[in-house]
Order: sequence, then structure tokens, then C-alpha cells
Amino acid sequence: MAGKKKADSGTKKVSSVKTENKKESNFPLKALDVNIKYLALLSFIVIAFILYFQCLTFGYVLDDKIVITDNSFTKKGFAGLWDLFTTESFQGYFGEQKNLLEGGRYRPLSLMTFAIEHQFFGLNSALSHHVNVLLYGLCGFFSFITLRRLFKEKTYKTKVFISLSFLASVLFIVHPIHTEAVANIKGRDEILAFMFSMLSMFFALRFYDRQKLISLVWMILCFFLGLLAKENTITFLAIIPFGMLLFRSGNKKKIIQITGLLLGTVIGYLVLRYQVIGFLFNGTPSNDIMNNPFAGLNSVERLGTIFYTLMVYIRLNIFPHPLTHDYYPYHIPVLNFEDYRVWLSILFHLFLAFGVFYFWKRKPKVSFAIGFYLAAMSIISNLVVNVGTFMNERFAFTASLGFCILAVYLLQRLNSKFPQLDKNLLKGSVIVIALLFSAKTWLRVPVWENALTLNRAAVSVSKNSARANSFMSTALFEEYKVTTDRQKQMELLNEAQPYMQKALSIYPNYYNGNLMRAGIAAEKYKLDGNLNNLLSEFIEVMKVRPDVDYLTEYLEYLNNRADTGRMGQFYTQAGKTILNQGVNVTWAVHYLLMGNKIDPQNQAIKSLLVQGYTMLGRPADAAKFK
Repeated sequence: MAGKKKADSGTKKVSSVKTENKKESNFPLKALDVNIKYLALLSFIVIAFILYFQCLTFGYVLDDKIVITDNSFTKKGFAGLWDLFTTESFQGYFGEQKNLLEGGRYRPLSLMTFAIEHQFFGLNSALSHHVNVLLYGLCGFFSFITLRRLFKEKTYKTKVFISLSFLASVLFIVHPIHTEAVANIKGRDEILAFMFSMLSMFFALRFYDRQKLISLVWMILCFFLGLLAKENTITFLAIIPFGMLLFRSGNKKKIIQITGLLLGTVIGYLVLRYQVIGFLFNGTPSNDIMNNPFAGLNSVERLGTIFYTLMVYIRLNIFPHPLTHDYYPYHIPVLNFEDYRVWLSILFHLFLAFGVFYFWKRKPKVSFAIGFYLAAMSIISNLVVNVGTFMNERFAFTASLGFCILAVYLLQRLNSKFPQLDKNLLKGSVIVIALLFSAKTWLRVPVWENALTLNRAAVSVSKNSARANSFMSTALFEEYKVTTDRQKQMELLNEAQPYMQKALSIYPNYYNGNLMRAGIAAEKYKLDGNLNNLLSEFIEVMKVRPDVDYLTEYLEYLNNRADTGRMGQFYTQAGKTILNQGVNVTWAVHYLLMGNKIDPQNQAIKSLLVQGYTMLGRPADAAKFK
């Protein structure tokens, strides 16, 4: 009898497992009426266009020139598709592979879409903006259907629109932190990466629920396309299995199978990436802090600054104000572990990490929301790889969905915890938050109209950013170039100069800042004819960045027009100044040769050339000028 009872118990246990698996595999997605599905899709697209319709007529700004207007491969149309697929993503702009960043850049998908647009419509910023907004609306819809399947929501008809999956996706769509990714055409890489990442998760869940092999094919394809859009997609190698363990734990063999296929896709992508750019991690990235903000910092300063920025991301998710596109040195301050803000961030993120495990069984949706956020943030945190800047709002694009899920879930719990409160508390709270976020987004979008509006907004927030100040100076300089009134021209140059000076006070070695110093001086010379002021400014630039190409170009122009004796004095002073520094001797010789060309009898220049060539260890060349 005991044996029989034991057998019966075992039979019941097996039956229970089978029932559980059957429930999981037969999750009734048919509950979502087709009309409701189309209404949800339309809702997200309409919300996206309402929020971003202001940018539909905007032009190209910021990094659009790198991926579109000045990218030789993109402008080839169909003929450039193979080049985009088989080269590092900046090569079409620079003309060669520069390897400026530690992780390199291989993001061909968005660039290929720009090439296709160019094939049919040429440079058409309005079309590109429309595509971005449409894709953004699809991001909201794909987020909704993926979360709904993940959480196994069985809401019917209009109740769908107060579900966690729908409301979280609405908050995601209206969140102001996404403005840069949508309003800046270049941000399409973020949009595509998110869209295909969520779709890969959707098809992974669909395979688990319905056991159709075609879903695995779509999962792999979407995951690979997401990786081609942006490296951030790789975090879904953790997010997808994590979500399935929380909400689909009945058949771990399927989860292992799905994870194995995702891992294989990542390996294939990494092999392709290595073949294209020649490395996975560049061991010798640029020492220019505009491409490597941690250059010159010790490990304590690096980690302290990273943890501080992670707390800034948290704040911007909760309270997205003020916003800026520029977090370059030194808008973000360099901090160490003596600063309380660093420890506050460390403790808060440890608390979040603890929450993932603490809520695993108790409240899996909370665990997923936190885990999703932390996983998505990991790759852009600078802890794994140097991303080339301290932070950027667009980097939090994917991770912000985790925040939105958690926010709506907490509101739902609050509503159920206090039944005596108005039953419309949840809807009302989400509407208020959504309206506040929408208003901020609405006010933020016009900033992206052109370089001048963008940089004027940035410099009002990022006051201590060398890049923001230099770019503001550049925007005013570009405005000067299209202005014909001489008085207005001088006003614009005078307005641009303090921003340039501020940029150089923050980062004296900044190439663009020194280029602007030379450019402003040259244009002022055209207006006032003061050669001494011009040459004096050129000397100051040469002390720091003699490699600014514009110096050589403009000096060649002056050599044919200005007084030879005065120019000879200038080259003597320039050569002596640079040689005395003992750092840029080759450049000293370069400028001295320019002086010798227009004044071959100048003994001071010849003497300095002898000194320069001797310092370079080239006695034969030095002998020519003795």
C-alpha cells in the first residue's frame, strides 16, 4: 500500500508539472482582439507623432553629418550598402578607420537605412525624421505586446489599456529622456536596437508558448539585426533568459535552448565585427578627452565619476530636468570616493541589485523591472567598456523601460493596497505623469531645430563643458558665414569669442576650440584689417595646437598678400616659441620652412631651422641652412 501511495504521489506530481507546462504553452494571446491590437498600434504611432511632429521639418544637426550628410558610403545609396556593412561605422566620414574609441563602432544597420533613403530621395531630412518618429511609435507597440506576453496578462477588450504592459509602454513613449534619440536623425541606431531587441524577446516567448520553430528563426533574425543596429542589444542575451526564468520556469530545457541560440548569434556577430574592424577592444584608444574622457584619470577618479553618472541616470529617469545633449568634460565633474554622491550611488545600486534577488519569488515583476534596467545600463555605464563620453541621455533609451515598468507597477500596488481610495487613482496618476513627461518632451523637441538652437540650449545647462561652449562658438560662426551685414557679422564674431575662450579655459588642448580661435581671428582680420591681432592669436594657437590645419591654409593665403617683413617676424617668433617648448619640433620646422619660402634671406629663420633639424637628428637638412 505504501508503495502504491508513493507511486500515486509521483503520478500526481508528474501530472501537476504537465498541467503547469500545458498552461504555459497554451497562454491565450487570442484574448487580445484584433481590433484592440490595431487600436493599440495606432495609439502608439499617434502619440509619437503628436509629441514629435515639430521636428518633422527640421534639418540635420550634430552627428548627422557623420552618418548622413558627410558620409561618402551613405551618399552612394545602394552602391554604398556593402561598404557600410564591411567597414567601421566612421570610415565613410573620415575616409579611413580611425580607431578613436576603445570599443570601436560597428553599427551598419541604421546607416544602411540612410543609404536606402538617399538612393530614392537624396538628402531628405524631412523623410528621415518621419521614419524616426514612425519607428519610435512601433517601439511602443512592440514593447506592449512583448511585456503583455511576458507577464501573461489575460485582460480583455478595453481593460488592455489599463494593463501594466500598455501603461508602461505609454510612459516609455512619452519619456523626455528619449528626445535626442528621436529628434536627432542619427539616433535611429538606438530606436532600431530597442525595436529588434524587444521583437527578439517576443519571438523567444512565442516559441516557448507555442513551440513553433519559425518563432526561433524570427528570434535569431531580430536579435542579429538589433546587434547590427547597436551593441546595446547584447544585453538581451541576459534579459531574455532572465525574464523567462521569472515567468516561464516550467521548462528550463526550452530556456537553455533559446539562450544557446542567442549566444550563438552573439558569437557570430562578434566574429563578424572582429573581421570588419580588427578588434573587439581597442587597447590604444585616443588620448583626447573628447573621445576618451577618462584619459589622465586614475582608477579611483574613473570609478568615482562612473558611479556618479549612474546616479544622474537614475535622477533623469525619475525627474528628467534639465536635459542636455552634452555631458562631455567637464559638465560631469571628476569625482573620487571622498564625495558623498559617489557612495550614495554605490549604495543605491547595491540596493537595486539586492532587490533583483529579494523580489525574485515575491514580486517577479519588480525583479524583472530592476534587472532589466541594470542589465541594459551595464554596457553603457563605462564599467564594461569606455563608451567615449561620461554619459548621454540617449544611452538610457532601452534601460528606461525598466523604470517605466516599475513606476506603473508601484502605482498599481498602491491602488490595490488602499481600496478606499478612488478606483481611478491608477489611471489618474499615470495620466498626470504622462502629461508631465509629454509637456517636457514637447518643450524639448524644438531645441533640435538647428545647430544654433541646439547649442544655445546646451550651453545654458552644460556651462562647464568644453564641447558645448566650443560648439556654441561654432554655431555662431556658421551664422556669421551666411550673414551679409558687416556690423551683424562683427557682432556674431564677438558673441562667439567668449564661448571659444570658455572652452579653451576648460580644456586648453581642445582641437576644435583652437580651430575656432584661429577662425574667429581670421574673420575679424577680414573685417578690421588688424594683422597684428591676427598673428598674435595665431601664435597663441600654435603654442598649444600647431597641428590645426587651418593655420597652414590661412598662412599660405597671407604669404601672398601681407607684408613680407612682418610675416618674416611672425615666422621667427612662431618657430622660436614652439622650439623652446621642445615638444612639437616638427611643427616648428614646418612653419619655419613657410617663412623661409617667402623670405629666404632671413638669417633668424635659417638659424632656427638649423636648430630645429638638429633637435630632430637630421644634420644633413640642418647643413642646408648654415
